[in-house]
Amino acid sequence: MLGRIVRLARAPFGLTKAQRARREVARGNHLLRRGELAAAMKAFNKALDIDPDNEAAWNNRGIILETLGKPEEALKCHNRAIRLRPAYLEAWCNKGIALMHMARLDRALECFDTVLKVNPRHPVALMDKGVLRSRQGEHEEALELYNKALEADPAFALAAFNRASSLFALGRYEESIDVYNVALRRRPDLPDAWYFKGRALLESGQPDPAVICLEKAIDLRPDFAEAVEALERARAEGGEG
Repeated sequence: MLGRIVRLARAPFGLTKAQRARREVARGNHLLRRGELAAAMKAFNKALDIDPDNEAAWNNRGIILETLGKPEEALKCHNRAIRLRPAYLEAWCNKGIALMHMARLDRALECFDTVLKVNPRHPVALMDKGVLRSRQGEHEEALELYNKALEADPAFALAAFNRASSLFALGRYEESIDVYNVALRRRPDLPDAWYFKGRALLESGQPDPAVICLEKAIDLRPDFAEAVEALERARAEGGEG
C-alpha cells in the first residue's frame, strides 16, 4: 500500500514539459478572470520558462500588456503566438486590438478579416471589427457587425454593450437604453455600460433614473471622472437639483 501512495505522490513530477506549461496557463487564466493581473502574468511567464513554445501563454501575456496600456509590447506577444500557431484565431483578434490601440487601423482590419475569412460567424472578430468601424464613424456598419456577433452568440454582453453605444452615437437614445439593459443583465459589473445608460437617460429627459445608473458606475469605478460630471448634471436637472 505504501508503494502505491509513493507512486501516486510522484505522479505529477512525471508530467511532460508541455503539460506543466499548460497547467501554469490554466492557473494564469483563472487569475486573469479574477482581475489579478500581476499574479496572472507571473503564471504565464512561468509557463514560458517551462515551454517557450506555448502559444496560449504568449497570447494571454499580450492580453495583460494590452490591459496595462502597453499595446506595442502586447503586439510582440500576439505575433509570437501566431508564428507558433498561424491558425490561432483568438491571437489574430488580440493582435487587431493592439494595432487598433496603436491607431494602425488598416492593419487591425486585416487581422479581423483574416479571422472572418476562416469563420464568418466568429463573434469576437465581428465585434472587434464593429468597434473599429465605429471608431471610424461608420456606426450603421458597426451596428450590422454587432447584430451578426449577437446572432452568433446571443449571450455576448460586450457585443450588446457596443451595439448600444453605436445606437447612442446615432442619437437613438431610447433604443440604446433597451440594449444597455440587455448588456447589464448579462454583465452588471460593467461601469461603462452603467455610465452610457445614464447618459442616454439624461439625453432622453430622464434625469432621476440617470442618477441611479451613474451612481452605480461610480461605485464600480470610483475614479470615473466622466461619470461624476454626468451625475452632477443629472442631479441638477432632476429632483435632487
